[in-house]
Amino acid sequence: MHNMHWQDNEIRFDVSSSLLNMVPGECVLERVELVEDTKANSGEPGCLIMTNLRLLWYSHKTAKLNLTIGYNTLVSVTSQPSNNKSKRNSANTLHILTKIGNEKFEFLFTPLNENKKDFSAILNEIHKSYCVSKPFRELRLRHHIIQANQLKVMPLEHICNRIDGVWNLANNQGNLGCFVITNVRVVWFASLNEYFNISLPYLQIAQFSVRDSKFGQVLVIESVDNSGGGYVLGFRIDPASRLKQIIQELRSLHVTQNRNPEFGVIWKSTLEDQAKTSMPLPPKDEKQDQGVRCFANYLQPDCFNSISGDHPPEFDKSIGLAMEKLPKGVNRNSLWKITF
Repeated sequence: MHNMHWQDNEIRFDVSSSLLNMVPGECVLERVELVEDTKANSGEPGCLIMTNLRLLWYSHKTAKLNLTIGYNTLVSVTSQPSNNKSKRNSANTLHILTKIGNEKFEFLFTPLNENKKDFSAILNEIHKSYCVSKPFRELRLRHHIIQANQLKVMPLEHICNRIDGVWNLANNQGNLGCFVITNVRVVWFASLNEYFNISLPYLQIAQFSVRDSKFGQVLVIESVDNSGGGYVLGFRIDPASRLKQIIQELRSLHVTQNRNPEFGVIWKSTLEDQAKTSMPLPPKDEKQDQGVRCFANYLQPDCFNSISGDHPPEFDKSIGLAMEKLPKGVNRNSLWKITF
């Protein structure tokens, strides 16, 4: 099993309509109709949606015009007066700065109708809850998650089981500690040093198994292999009958959390319950490709300087013009085939 949740970690432009649908565990928290993407589609009415994982915008008229912005890429969210004096309303523009890898992007969203809601404050509160709830989705090592020999339980989390006297087996040696099983993660911490711990959410676990070792039968937990590699952790739980019971419990909780994930983001939405799990879809993908917008529209100005510095212009004999030097592995023909 691999971690399939890219929605909160990536920025994608003009994706297929199917990628705008809610994934299991994702829900709509706020929705605003008649909002323009000011940076690249000024005057184009669309829908702005805030979920518990990402920000979405799509055009009401053209299916291919859309954005999906993961909360893990957000740097800042502010509100600023609209620069378009032709708009007959006092609605402020939602100003968003993001970063993914070495690239920084800027997004502006402006309501086309009168709207008194402070969407920057709403998005900031949702993003704050997203950041606080990262242990629901991310592996943590040596964090302050234990206090007075007890796990600091997060909102929407509850403890299912606690097993004392569990050996963490690493580097051919064992450390005695405590195993805590909750509805969203597995936690182990050392008895003599609470800061020596690991928190592993079920969303980051590939599988549980029992293997033979020089320490006897051990519980093995394998994390998903993300770009940075995965972890293989071994724990000894005595007696063998208890080990069997624990692994059955872990597998059951693992299946439940992956089928219907709880991401831990809390927001008191004003939407109806039905609207939280469904969303008005953009028009169906058009049969003829209408082309893809240049994502450079959203690049921050300082990014252009860095791009020019990395790829200085050079003379291209095939077209008789000087052009920016392309990155390794990229040619002129492939530039027209890039999709996001």
